[in-house]
Amino acid sequence: MKKISLDSWVQLIGLLSILAGLVALVVELNQSQRLSQATAYQTRISEIQEAQRELALSEDLAEILEKFYSQGIDALSPRETNRVVAWHSAVQWRMQGQYYQYRQGFLERAALDRTLDDLANGIYQRWEALGLTERIQPPEWKEEIENRLRQN
Repeated sequence: MKKISLDSWVQLIGLLSILAGLVALVVELNQSQRLSQATAYQTRISEIQEAQRELALSEDLAEILEKFYSQGIDALSPRETNRVVAWHSAVQWRMQGQYYQYRQGFLERAALDRTLDDLANGIYQRWEALGLTERIQPPEWKEEIENRLRQN
């Protein structure tokens, strides 16, 4: 029987240590990605809740939006128009942020599809009326939106 040298034992222990380190790294990366996804979802929900809270607590924003939705932009005063543009700009930024989270792998396609459905079901047309469609960035996001609009 061959005698195993001390050098061989040291090499074996070193290789096992490297292997254990790699396994620990993979586990840590997986946990980090799951945490990032959870954070992205929580951020998305918090932003939506904050927007809804703002709308609910505003004394006149709901009325102004309803006036815009039912009568169009020409029925609004300059002040009301500014508020509607600000509201929809904020919606646009939130949706753009969700697209970014999706592209980074932190949101599922289903979440993005819900956003695209909302756009196709009236939000995009409101953005057109307000002149906000040219602000949509990045170009890939605008292309996603336009593809959904063509599908509907």
